[in-house]
Amino acid sequence: MSISLIGIILVQSFWIKTTIDTKERQFSLNVNQALKTVVDDIKTREMSDYLAVYQKLIDSIGNPKEAQLTSVFQYVDRNQNTNKTYVYSQGILEEDYNITSSLIDPVSKDSTSILDYTKIKNTTIIDDAFDREIQNMSSIERLQRVEKMTLMDQAKYSSIFSELANLKPIHKRVNNVEIELLLQKEFGERDLDLDFDYRVFNGNLATKVGSDRYTNLEGLEKYNMPLFDDKDGISEYSLVVGFPDRKNYLRSSISYLIILSVLFTLVIILSFYFTVLNSIKQKNISEMKTDFINNMTHEFKTPIATIDLALNAIKTDDIRSDKKMKSRYLSVIDEENKRMNKQVENVLKISQLDSSKISLIKNDIDIHSVIYEANKRISLLLNTNNGKINLDFKAENSIIKLSFEDITKVFVNLLENSIKYSTNNPEITIKTRNYNKKLEIVLSDKGMGMSNKVKSKIFDKFYRIPQGNIHNVKGHGLGLSFVKKIIDLHNGTISVDSELGAGSSFKIIFDI
Repeated sequence: MSISLIGIILVQSFWIKTTIDTKERQFSLNVNQALKTVVDDIKTREMSDYLAVYQKLIDSIGNPKEAQLTSVFQYVDRNQNTNKTYVYSQGILEEDYNITSSLIDPVSKDSTSILDYTKIKNTTIIDDAFDREIQNMSSIERLQRVEKMTLMDQAKYSSIFSELANLKPIHKRVNNVEIELLLQKEFGERDLDLDFDYRVFNGNLATKVGSDRYTNLEGLEKYNMPLFDDKDGISEYSLVVGFPDRKNYLRSSISYLIILSVLFTLVIILSFYFTVLNSIKQKNISEMKTDFINNMTHEFKTPIATIDLALNAIKTDDIRSDKKMKSRYLSVIDEENKRMNKQVENVLKISQLDSSKISLIKNDIDIHSVIYEANKRISLLLNTNNGKINLDFKAENSIIKLSFEDITKVFVNLLENSIKYSTNNPEITIKTRNYNKKLEIVLSDKGMGMSNKVKSKIFDKFYRIPQGNIHNVKGHGLGLSFVKKIIDLHNGTISVDSELGAGSSFKIIFDI
């Protein structure tokens, strides 16, 4: 069970860690994809801005200074059924509008002319009768469709416009509004609904472009992507994003799984704990019951044997004729019989208390009279052991509602224990006092005392203080259990204070 429990905890811990790691990788992938889209959009927007300016200049100039058509592709298809030839050709038209970089960006000193390119598509149908005539046509006359080469424009102009853009400071190429809007859009599409901070860095130096809360994004997990990179992927700038609540976001995304996992693991641990605890308790109870049966057998065997001897003796002729000896043996039988009845009554009393079938009849009784009666009942045992009892009654209000016989048995049990567990001549002190509308009775002795472990168990049923030979001190482990139950039924409390070798002190408190 222990190995299985440890295994379950380790598997749960590994599963939780793996889940968190997977969430972190997925989070990083989504963030990087979003950043890649954002930097591409910014780069495309900047290129579009330059192309728009360039196109505006072309439209204002009108006709190019020079134009050159270069044919780069031709495909001929001959149709045998119609005796016609289809010529498909594509070419590049290069036009020079005498536009330099300085016209687009005054900061640039480059005087090289920027050429404009368009893609030309041509389809020519040649009939055999007009073959010679068509051959004499000029190239421009045969043009049927002219298309703008958008992709080629971008490929051709990217290096030129990138050089122009690099001359500007970063805050003039991109602003916080654009970056923030793009980031919000991309993060929203990927369900990354948490606060973020960003900053554009030039190498390791933070630029002016970025959010205000974290200037250098210190203490945050950073994600970065090159901004305005060239064709080789090299860039001076990088867009860096950090998430202050990243850990909480990741944990919250699987929090319910973690909570359920931890909850069920705790349930298993508690179940395991209480199972083991219950097994230990059952084992102890089994041992105590075995002890009890052995002691009860011993307690019954002695009076039975004594009664048997007395009966055998009475049967003899000598004892029958001797009335004095006969009366003596009958007295022994009577005492041993009472002793057995007392043992049976104790066991039955405990059974009644356990089943809550007992009902106490309470009357207004002076606690001092109960203590006197208990002393009277144990006087023979006390004298046999050369003991003495000191009474110190300071309680002025000592009358409370009690069941006289049951409370008397409580003090008899306590006094008998003090006598039995005294190493020398027993010396017992009983004190009473009143305080805060309560009546306190303290019974102290100078016996062998108890350890903390024993103190926590003495009120348990069947428990007896270990004494080596279990029969050195007679008893069944029911006395203090009975005491506790009777005190509880009187709405009182009982506690014990004891040290090994220093005696024990039982304190009983009743409400007045």
